[in-house]
Amino acid sequence: MNSYSIILPFINEINSLEKTIKVIKSDNQTSELEFLVIISKKLTTENDYNNLIKLSSRLIDCKLDIFYQDKPFVGGAIKKGIEKSAKSHIIIMASDLETNPSDLKKMIKLSEDYQNDIICADRWKEKQNISFKGYGFFKKNFNLIFQYLTSKLYNCEFIDFTFAYRIYPKKALKEFEFKELRHSFALEMILKPLKAGYNLRSAHTTWSSRTEGRSNNSIINYLHYFKTLVAVRFF
Repeated sequence: MNSYSIILPFINEINSLEKTIKVIKSDNQTSELEFLVIISKKLTTENDYNNLIKLSSRLIDCKLDIFYQDKPFVGGAIKKGIEKSAKSHIIIMASDLETNPSDLKKMIKLSEDYQNDIICADRWKEKQNISFKGYGFFKKNFNLIFQYLTSKLYNCEFIDFTFAYRIYPKKALKEFEFKELRHSFALEMILKPLKAGYNLRSAHTTWSSRTEGRSNNSIINYLHYFKTLVAVRFF
């Protein structure tokens, strides 16, 4: 049976983080899990940190391993989590409920069945059940076009290449050097293993805009997606 290091970048979304962890623990009681909460020296305040410690103390049968990230942005938090992971598989997700924790159960089931493959949460997988609550018309259609373009450029099945909600065999992350730190880290972390021959499997998920904290995505980050798309493909 696999064991799982769950990387949760955190700034101040304490209520969302608590719900995320409780859902995961309730749904996956037989799985061996560790929770790696990665915080920012710049953005996480002393009060936020104290709230995190209080949360850790009141969680039943669940320990939070808390680390400061060395490099900036969400990609820097993920890199620290990978460095500190101790289990056979690594789960990348969010602490703000934009990654639906209830869908992790079926992703773990897929990972148990296909232990050497990368399991991707896919917001586009079920065309009759697509959910982007609070995403916005422009962003949703830009996302669809980008996914289609990526699948054609890499000659692979259409999948949600930019959504950072996945389960990796640990070696699929440890053997590559990842350079991206902004939101495009999610694209780089799927394209490099794909290019190296790893199989991808997907599980449908829904997406809802966070109710706590705020997104740091921007036009500059969108440009990084295109840079990453081309750089991994041709260099």
